[in-house]
Amino acid sequence: MPVRLIELRDALDKLSDRQRIVVVLRYFVDVHDDEIAEALQVSPSTVRSLTRRALAVLRKELS
Repeated sequence: MPVRLIELRDALDKLSDRQRIVVVLRYFVDVHDDEIAEALQVSPSTVRSLTRRALAVLRKELS
């Protein structure tokens, strides 16, 4: 497995379950925020907040 994929997997492990779900659905499966919100039974703004926090963690871990 390429090193960057291992690093990404390890960084994803640092996220909370909900953050990981949001990131995977949004960026790997291309699901819209409204659909993610419905699936998680939260508001779309909560999905955006989870995404922002998750991306901050990923940036830190992958830098």
